[in-house]
Amino acid sequence: MEQMIEIVVKKGWIKWEERFKTGYKRIDNQHKELVNIINDLYETGVKGDLNNEEVRKSFNQIIKRTIDYATYHFSYEEKIMNAINYSISKEHISKHRAFSLKVVDEINKYENGNSLVIKDFMNFLKEWLLNHIVLDDKKFVAEIKNTLMRMHEDELK
Repeated sequence: MEQMIEIVVKKGWIKWEERFKTGYKRIDNQHKELVNIINDLYETGVKGDLNNEEVRKSFNQIIKRTIDYATYHFSYEEKIMNAINYSISKEHISKHRAFSLKVVDEINKYENGNSLVIKDFMNFLKEWLLNHIVLDDKKFVAEIKNTLMRMHEDELK
């Protein structure tokens, strides 16, 4: 069986708090990794000088990491939603899509030379992620647990 290693949130702009735990270790670890990536993006994009070519290159790499990891995480959650026939999966998935579209839109503006207001973008990432965990993912994990409990009870009958 695969051993689950606990992801640790490095010190940074976003601090991991107990209230963000969903109770599903793999999803919590993925959330912690997203926090780490956003913290890296903050360190580079807000504290760094984006006029410096090396800083800008690093920032672009972290943006790619952000998009890739968010895509992986959303896909993971959505597979579980389908497997348990999650009652509000359409609503939850639409929030994932809206987030992804907003990020891609902002990045496209940035890559086309339009000003990316980095502090606003960083605040959007932080607020969206933390609110999504507390408001949406906790509901999702509660339904996973209820579904598994019902399945277990059905097996005992």
